[in-house]
Amino acid sequence: MGRKEYSMYENIGDLLKLITSSGVRVKTMIGLIDGPKTSGQLRNEIGVSSSTVIHAARDLEREKLLAETEDGYHLTSVGRVISSRLYDMIRTMTVLEKSKDFWLTHDVGGIPKEFLDRINELEDMEIVRSTPTDVIKALSYYIKLVRNVKNLEGVSPIMHPDFPKIIERLVDRGATVKLVLTKEIFEMGKEKHSHLFKELINKENFEVWIYEKPIRVAFTVTEEFLSLALFHIDGNFDSNNDLISKNKGAINWGRELFKYYQKQSHRVREGT
Repeated sequence: MGRKEYSMYENIGDLLKLITSSGVRVKTMIGLIDGPKTSGQLRNEIGVSSSTVIHAARDLEREKLLAETEDGYHLTSVGRVISSRLYDMIRTMTVLEKSKDFWLTHDVGGIPKEFLDRINELEDMEIVRSTPTDVIKALSYYIKLVRNVKNLEGVSPIMHPDFPKIIERLVDRGATVKLVLTKEIFEMGKEKHSHLFKELINKENFEVWIYEKPIRVAFTVTEEFLSLALFHIDGNFDSNNDLISKNKGAINWGRELFKYYQKQSHRVREGT
């Protein structure tokens, strides 16, 4: 980022300060995203006096971010765009703040920028954490979730001893399974589980794709949940903490991330 990019702040710094220095102004803009509201409605939703709402609205009106009509306050076109981005930023900060220690100690380099920009879609994620008294808690919960799914898509740079059998059971009962693996993990699986691999590769409901570069994230997405695991900052994979979400937004995020990796991979065919 060069000097020119930093100078952009000088042009909008005062407006940014005006909006974000007041919780009432922020809440007013977010509150109007879904449509017009009266000062009374905003007062009840925000929990402040009508005069406080009116004062905040006038500040925003002077900046052409909202306007008042017969049906109440509504966002201008400019106000709508800014409010939408402001809301996304708040959601993103909420996701990060909720599990701040986790994000501070893990590498997000395996998540492409366009998906990091949408990290707010993971707002309902919970961390399933193994403990000294339950060292396989994260794995056990994952196995429980994946047991009856109909479709599974996964990206992985690691090989857990239990995963081949889990995949075999899913494929045998008719689930559609698609995997993107690093070349190293693919070769390892082919060597250690050659018989199983030869059986699975002939199944119509099983596909394996090889990603030639290193992968710094492991995740599974199904019709029911998204499971996401990351590497520690020190480079070691964290098998003790699993981010889990059953939210539709998170599942969609995971599906699109899978397609991102799949498009840059080549499929393994029978006889490979």
